[in-house]
Amino acid sequence: MLNDMTKTNNTAIIVAAGSGSRLASETPKQYLKLKGVEILAYSVQSFRSHPEIDEVIIVTSENFLEHVSNQHPECKVVKGGETRQDSVFNGLQACSPDTHVILVHDAARPLIPSRVIDRCLASLETYDGVAPALKPVDSMIQLEDTGFKNLQRDNLRIIQTPQCFHIDILRSAHASGKIDTDEMGLVKQSNAQARLGFIEGAPETMKVTRQIDLDIIEKYLDTVEN
Repeated sequence: MLNDMTKTNNTAIIVAAGSGSRLASETPKQYLKLKGVEILAYSVQSFRSHPEIDEVIIVTSENFLEHVSNQHPECKVVKGGETRQDSVFNGLQACSPDTHVILVHDAARPLIPSRVIDRCLASLETYDGVAPALKPVDSMIQLEDTGFKNLQRDNLRIIQTPQCFHIDILRSAHASGKIDTDEMGLVKQSNAQARLGFIEGAPETMKVTRQIDLDIIEKYLDTVEN
């Protein structure tokens, strides 16, 4: 669990400012419940219980600042921005001065095995930034004006979170003016010399975007409990 050391080294930023519109719910998906527990709470607990995570920052929308602060008083809670990238930047601004490593995680991915966090942190001894990734199991195609072409699955990966970086690398990427949909892409755009790598992800770290995703994760939790 979080230690009582005054020096903070590893900070997890959980991005929870999205509206979750694709799930067609009035409540943002990160605040829906799985087996009676908010989705956000699962990832908060995963990071807080990990022995190498020293600080957890939750970035949320203005409407949920009070709610999240009340639910997770042990975490820093900050207001999100217009985009995911803006929200991550706000989280970076709230990090403790002694933070060396940042782990950025989507709140909509409730299940994070500790082994994934372990691998991310260990890989930063070699890389400037790493992310969990899975090989796709389905055939993949690329649509084109004249039809489509098949893609080689062995060369493709499904990228997950937490995406982990030495803090200076990520801060420099945010200061570059580049825009991307995730941190690995942003760092790659802004720093061609950055050493970026991938570690093995976990199938259970799926992102909740549809009702069926909630159903699948609940079934998984049932098997773990039994």
